[in-house]
Amino acid sequence: MTDKFKKIDRQYVLSDSSVNEYGFRLLTSGYQLASFQKNPIGYYMHRREDGIALKWEDLRVDDDKVIGTPVINLSNGRGEQTCDEAENGFLNAASVGHIVVLEYSTDPELMLPGQTGPTITKWYNKECSLVDIPGNCNALTRLYDAQENEINLVDLNITSPVIKALQQNTIQLLSDTLHLEGEHTEQKLVNAVQDLIAKAGCAEQENKLLRNDKQTLQQQIDELNSARTKFEITALLDRALEDKKVTAELSGKLANDYATNPEGLRSLLAAMPAYRSIATHLRSKQQDNTEAQWQWDDYEKNDPTGKKLKELRANDAIKYKELFDKKFNS
Repeated sequence: MTDKFKKIDRQYVLSDSSVNEYGFRLLTSGYQLASFQKNPIGYYMHRREDGIALKWEDLRVDDDKVIGTPVINLSNGRGEQTCDEAENGFLNAASVGHIVVLEYSTDPELMLPGQTGPTITKWYNKECSLVDIPGNCNALTRLYDAQENEINLVDLNITSPVIKALQQNTIQLLSDTLHLEGEHTEQKLVNAVQDLIAKAGCAEQENKLLRNDKQTLQQQIDELNSARTKFEITALLDRALEDKKVTAELSGKLANDYATNPEGLRSLLAAMPAYRSIATHLRSKQQDNTEAQWQWDDYEKNDPTGKKLKELRANDAIKYKELFDKKFNS
């Protein structure tokens, strides 16, 4: 090896199947190692504009981990520093970037405790950087499909543990209402409702059911619709409580006011901001004049933990995207 490159005498874990700090996980079993091996480059802290800082050798999958050894590009502007930091134990983490998602699943059975995003079942990365904190610069939040279109995690249909529990309670409630016996499943509930509809249609067309039977059937359908509406209202308000958009007292009032209008409640909650205390609001106003002028580099310099970038992404997605595009896609 020439003096323009130096192979670090240690191995790094590039990825595993655990839940990352952004709520989703990458299955090691679905990693397309050969795709990354075609051009196994990396940057320092995902900074593509600073040039290629390293390449990866000895790449392999070992049990549930993707492992590799970095070879530092000493010709890079900070190559010597990167090499020293890696050898002296200051750069202890690797972070995959520009993740190409080939297949994913929202099946709750594949989700681990704490997981709120999808399970990426087939994927590869186009770079892997050395970083001080895994997931630095929000690299993991940018997923792409095979056509290089960015995938928005918010648009994926993920069932949270709270909603899943509510769904199970609703299945039990509707099953009891319809007097179903045995195991209570969604499919069994659907079949029972379809059977009710078929019976209603038969009674309406052929008039073979007695009046009292028709009244009983209509009552069951009304109870079904009422239970469905109650479930939607409860799910919306539970999510609003989690997001600190409403208090428990306001939640009870909204439940009464919108008892038969889940769509109206959904629109109202979507327009409501999350709660911020007076102290938080005052601190925010004091920082606005300074932080309003910050660029991406200012956030990384003044807040290396990345906390303020995450807050910016949550509270002002448009500005976050403008700063990101100016930094990485110019």
